[in-house]
Amino acid sequence: MPETRPEIVNQVSKSGFDVVEKPLSTWEKFYNNAGARRVLLLALLAGVWEIYARWLNNPLLFPTFSDTIKALFASLASGEIPHAAVYSIGMLLRGYAIGLALAGLLTALASAGRIGSDFLETLTAMFNPLPSIALLPLALIWFGLGNGSIIFVLIHAVLWAVALNMHAGFRAVSPTLRIVGMN
Repeated sequence: MPETRPEIVNQVSKSGFDVVEKPLSTWEKFYNNAGARRVLLLALLAGVWEIYARWLNNPLLFPTFSDTIKALFASLASGEIPHAAVYSIGMLLRGYAIGLALAGLLTALASAGRIGSDFLETLTAMFNPLPSIALLPLALIWFGLGNGSIIFVLIHAVLWAVALNMHAGFRAVSPTLRIVGMN
């Protein structure tokens, strides 16, 4: 048993510590709920949208929120939006697949020798810094308003980044592993 020391006096104060746990108020519960706060914020934004659109009174320039929701559900029910989404995703996949295939071919050429590597690095240095959307006007002139121009922009978005990273990955493999892999 520890010794008691008469020069140390411990006094426990009971004031201010009566409530150990208290229930949260309704406001505190709401404020601590991130989902409820976000729903309220979205409702406020929709309300501002509706009020401004009614004040402007020009549905061609700025339709009301309620009209927009009606049009959304009508398009979903008619199948227009799902059809457009499937079409868009298919076009994205075609562009990505062609870009990946071309990146694989350029990387294989670059891995075969120094000339191929120089060729890939030169093309990448020229085209990689160029944003894909900057090529859209040229693509529209070359390929017209159809799918070709969009697929061209998608290929450009994928090709250079993937080819450069694949080439860097192949170059990072140690020479010892390259030799072992050939046997």
